[in-house]
Amino acid sequence: MKIKKKLTPREKFESAVKHLFNQTSLETKEATFYAALFNGIKKKLRQFNFPDDQIYEVINETYLRGIKLLDSGQEIENPRAWIRATSFNVIREMSRKQKKEQSRDSNLIERQIALEDSNSLDSANYDDEDLRLLELALQKLEPKDNKLIVLRHIEGLSWQQVVSHLASKGEDITEASARQRGNRALKRLRKICFELKKHNQ
Repeated sequence: MKIKKKLTPREKFESAVKHLFNQTSLETKEATFYAALFNGIKKKLRQFNFPDDQIYEVINETYLRGIKLLDSGQEIENPRAWIRATSFNVIREMSRKQKKEQSRDSNLIERQIALEDSNSLDSANYDDEDLRLLELALQKLEPKDNKLIVLRHIEGLSWQQVVSHLASKGEDITEASARQRGNRALKRLRKICFELKKHNQ
């Protein structure tokens, strides 16, 4: 009779993460547990308006945190329960970070657009330069990204209105996807603005 090798805490944890991605190779009962865990993480992503495919990013971050914990000498008694709790925390943190970034980016663009109304001559020259850079940066974005930013941050539409507007033009997109795309477009815009500013100095 073959004696089953006892897994180390790290091997046990790594095995649980591997099973999460490869449920079909498991026996039925175990596969059901991991399928439920996988779907539970997906459900939590949807709850926070993230697309399903970000599950791999979440599990990867959860895995890294688990390894760090184990390397520090602590134990993970129940890998499945630990993965579930930690992955939910990761999603909450992602949501908080996204809201913070969206708020900061929206304020930046609104501030730059509002600079047009400045009465100070000195700041008006500086403001015009900022606005010119913003305009140039918007032109350098892909048309679909440009459209999202204009609709959301310049015309001030809500995400629901943005989605309705795009639907009227024949583009079928969910509110969650629009938010994600808008967030990525803002990051690209910020990067382009930074590069243009650096080039002009």
